[in-house]
Amino acid sequence: MSEEIKCIRCGSRNFSTGWVQSTGKMYFRPDKAKFFAPRTSDLGVSGRMCLECGFLELVGDLEKAKSVVKCA
Repeated sequence: MSEEIKCIRCGSRNFSTGWVQSTGKMYFRPDKAKFFAPRTSDLGVSGRMCLECGFLELVGDLEKAKSVVKCA
């Protein structure tokens, strides 16, 4: 059973998905990324915007983050 997504600001379920961009996609770079990683440490950021109040929720690429961040 999938959880229904609600806006944490207003409670609406009316969202639009997309990317946050400037002149290109924005990326998150973890502070503790491995120095020698087989992949770049740039993590894609996707998001959604509540179409009732404008709240933006950003979500990073979790699987890639796990592969490039140093484990404790």
